[in-house]
Amino acid sequence: MKKIIFVLLAVMLILSSCKHKSVGAFKVDNFSNGKAGEVLLIMDNKYFSEGQIQEVNNCLQQAQPAINQIEPMFDVLHFQSADFTSKFVRHRNIVHFDFSPKYNNNVISFDHNPWSNPQIYIHIKGYDADSCLNLFRTYADSIVYLLYDNDLKRVQYAFKRELEPTIQKTLREKFGISLYVPMHYFIANQTDDFLWLRFRTTKNDRFIMVYKLPAYELSEKNVIAMRDTITKKYIPGAVKNAYPIIAQKAGFPIVNQTQIGNKNGVEMRGLWESTGDFMGGPFYSFTYQTPDGQSCITVDGFVYAPQEDKRNYLREVEAIVKSLR
Repeated sequence: MKKIIFVLLAVMLILSSCKHKSVGAFKVDNFSNGKAGEVLLIMDNKYFSEGQIQEVNNCLQQAQPAINQIEPMFDVLHFQSADFTSKFVRHRNIVHFDFSPKYNNNVISFDHNPWSNPQIYIHIKGYDADSCLNLFRTYADSIVYLLYDNDLKRVQYAFKRELEPTIQKTLREKFGISLYVPMHYFIANQTDDFLWLRFRTTKNDRFIMVYKLPAYELSEKNVIAMRDTITKKYIPGAVKNAYPIIAQKAGFPIVNQTQIGNKNGVEMRGLWESTGDFMGGPFYSFTYQTPDGQSCITVDGFVYAPQEDKRNYLREVEAIVKSLR
């Protein structure tokens, strides 16, 4: 299950071999619709059995990795082909099983932005139900990755329209970077090499940390230790002497080499918990070494929402981290 998010190489190979439709740069009047985490599944009951449809649903609704409660990766809206009209073609995420005995072969294609932007349209076209399902099974990891990535892109496009100028200026001056941080975030704390951004509501908090440290080896042990050191120093807990640390249990955190923008580094996703308290939640971070080799910079997003679902909040902060340029 954990490998779902980390199939970038496979996706790149798929995209290089498929045709893509595009409307070019993002346009406000062509913004895709649909709720966060929503997937439109077009799959006819008359061609596919209840068990086959349920198998596809189970894949798309598998548990979101690295959050401290069970939530599906996607909310699936199931429609028949006859219902797939112009009313729905602008949905952000579409998986379309297009079945007809008249087709000569079974193919899968991945189209970007055919009717709106950002949009991913996954078209499984075939003459045999079992063969169509086998295509889905073969590319299941890549399908989930592309849908997930498109959800992040839609958040980024929305945030890009409402950037907070003071935060942008601070990010450039302190770290030489930019992030798509929207207006509802504010600077909660800062030093020369540390910045804490916060968005508070009556029910939850979303946080972005950016910090720079002298260069170190980007091993899992070091990245964890450095984050815990920073949060102990700068992020106060709700009670005296409490502060957030990374929870190292149940297979978390998940650490992988990755690239964001043109920066190669280490991503880490998992759970944080509070020492001396019962607070906790999910987080996502990315750490890279600066071009001069003198420093390491970390961009980290984490969530505290004790009474709410956390999937969409986590994707919001992950989208901000992955907007790094």
